[in-house]
Amino acid sequence: MPSNRGQIARRRRRLGEQLRALSEQPLMRGSVVERVRRCGRANCACARDPRARHRGRFLTVHLQGATQAVHVRPEDEAAVRAAVAAYQRLWAVINALTACELADLRRQARERRRARQRRA
Repeated sequence: MPSNRGQIARRRRRLGEQLRALSEQPLMRGSVVERVRRCGRANCACARDPRARHRGRFLTVHLQGATQAVHVRPEDEAAVRAAVAAYQRLWAVINALTACELADLRRQARERRRARQRRA
C-alpha cells in the first residue's frame, strides 16, 4: 500500500470510481451451487439409479439467520452469476479502500510523531 499522500489520494479516487461503477449494476451476495436430488416419484428413474438424479442450480444466501435457496433457471444463470461476481468485486474495492484509509492513518501518525520530535 502506498504511503505517500498523493499516491493514497490517487488510489482512493480510482477506487471511488470503481465503487460508483459497481453501484450501477445488480449486486447479489450468495453462491450458485448445483444440487443433485431425487424427485420423490416412485416410478422415476432417479428413485432407482443415483446417476439419473435430477440436477438443478440454486442461489444460496444466508439472510436473517437462515440459509435460503432459490432455484435458478438456466436462462437466468449468467445474470445471477454476474451479480454475485459484482458483489465480490465490490468487497474487493471496499477492502482496498480500507487499506488506503489505514495507510493514511499510519502516515498521519508518523507525521505527528516527527512533528513532536522536531519540537522537542
